[in-house]
Amino acid sequence: MSAGPRIGTRLRSRKHRAIRGDDVVSFFQQLSTLLSAGTPLLRSLQVAGEQSESEKLIEVLRALAAQVAGGATLHESMQRHPRLFDHQWIEMIKAGEGSGRLAETIEELSEYIKVRRAIRSKVISAMIYPAIMVMVLVISLVVMLGKVVPTFAEFLSDFGGRLPAITQAVIDASNFVQTHVPQLVFGPILVAAALRTYFRTDRGARRRESILIRIPLMGRLTVESTMERFAHNLALLLKSGTPLLEALCIMPHLFQNQGVYRPAFAWVYDNVGKGTSLASSLERTGLFTPLVVNMIRVGEESGTLIDVLEEVAGFYRSKVEVLVQRVTGMMEPVIVIFMGLSVGTILLSIYLPMFQMAGGAR
Repeated sequence: MSAGPRIGTRLRSRKHRAIRGDDVVSFFQQLSTLLSAGTPLLRSLQVAGEQSESEKLIEVLRALAAQVAGGATLHESMQRHPRLFDHQWIEMIKAGEGSGRLAETIEELSEYIKVRRAIRSKVISAMIYPAIMVMVLVISLVVMLGKVVPTFAEFLSDFGGRLPAITQAVIDASNFVQTHVPQLVFGPILVAAALRTYFRTDRGARRRESILIRIPLMGRLTVESTMERFAHNLALLLKSGTPLLEALCIMPHLFQNQGVYRPAFAWVYDNVGKGTSLASSLERTGLFTPLVVNMIRVGEESGTLIDVLEEVAGFYRSKVEVLVQRVTGMMEPVIVIFMGLSVGTILLSIYLPMFQMAGGAR
């Protein structure tokens, strides 16, 4: 008889050092389940820490448990780890603790994080193929201009004579690539770093968003993704027990990188604080779609603002997914056409003088 499994053997999960998105989602799901089952917060944090596969997250959860054991609230403990816990998450948990709905709030927060990760994953997946095509295009041009064209340039120079204009232009481009390798390699990196630094400033963020909004498809994508995030975030904060004015105060922090909408949210907060309705305040900015304004007005009048915001978020989420597919779908043929024209131009520049020489030999 073969021996059965040894009593006392334990399944060992593979640990990793970094904190992945799945680790955070799993933590909030486990915490929500434990709290809903009536487990005290301190014990829930300890159990969640034992179950995590991220060594770094285990350290953070142990620190949270120690701070909670010392009398701190959960949101106060999370504020000491701003790189891991977003400002919005902390505000939601703070509202959930104040309203006595911590378990429900964390459950809603867990679902929210999963939705955001799903949207991000779809965008990244849609961009993979165009990114690969761009890389292939760049590599092809570098090889053609750096290796193939110089070889044929030497061959053609032995025959003398005047080269066709297109051939001379390609040879000049090849010579430029060979003599300016450092600039061509490090130049785009420096420009990208400078633009990234500039876009982090208020003026740069406004300029970037203003340009994006004016581009036909990218403008729609920017506006509709902002509408989805705004409706989803506001609904989530209101469901967790956050008062409307306090939720609007949080909005500018959630749109830090958007130079046009961030000050608009700050203005809406001030205007609502003076007694103006939310729908009217949004409408006066001129940055929110009529659908969002009208739906929120209906929600305010009927007392179903949270339900209306969730419907708006779902509507724009589906529109954003369709737009992302459309944008990436349009990029692919453009890249293919540009690739064909580039390679075709180089090949034509190589073979055209050969055809001329062959004709002259006759």
